[in-house]
Amino acid sequence: MTPISTNPYEAPKASFEPMVGAHNALEEGPCWREGDILIASVDAHLPPRCVKCNKPARMDSPRAYLWHHPGWYALIPMVVVYMVVCLFVRKRAVVVSGLCDEHRRRRRNLSIAAPVFGVLGMIVLLGAFGLSNPWLALLAGVLLFIGAVLAVSGPRLLAPVRITEHEIHLKGCGPAFLDSVPTR
Repeated sequence: MTPISTNPYEAPKASFEPMVGAHNALEEGPCWREGDILIASVDAHLPPRCVKCNKPARMDSPRAYLWHHPGWYALIPMVVVYMVVCLFVRKRAVVVSGLCDEHRRRRRNLSIAAPVFGVLGMIVLLGAFGLSNPWLALLAGVLLFIGAVLAVSGPRLLAPVRITEHEIHLKGCGPAFLDSVPTR
C-alpha cells in the first residue's frame, strides 16, 4: 500500500471545476440574489460552496422547505383548523445546499446542545420542586429557555421567505456566499 493511496470510504470533496451534464449548477445559474435574499428555482442545486462562508463545501442531501403565506397565522387560535388549512395551502421546494466542515460541526454541536439544555432544565426543575427552592426553579427556567432558543434557531441552515410555483426565496446565507452569486 502506498502512502498516497485513496480511501474508498472517504466522503467526496467539493470541486470548483465545471461539471458536465444537465444538472450543472454552475453552468445553468439556478440562483441569484436580491439584497440579502437568495432566489433559486424550486428544485435547485446550489453551487458547491458553503452557504455561510463560501468555502468549498460538501453538498448535503436534498432538503425540503415548506412555506405558507403569513396571513394564515391568524388561524392559530383555532389550532386544528390552522393545521388542516396549512396542509392544503403550503408550498414546497427542494434545494441542495452545502456546508463547509466548520459550519457543519457548529450546526451539529448546536443540535446536540439544545436537548442537553432541555434535559438539564427538566432535571433542575424536578430538583427545585423537591427542595422547594425558587432559585433552582429560576435556573431551570433559564436552562429550558436556552434549550428552546437553541432548538429553534441553532440548527437552522436557511429559512424560506417565500415560495412561488417556480422560485424559492431564502434568507440566512452568509455575505461571502451572496457576493459570489449574480444579481438580477
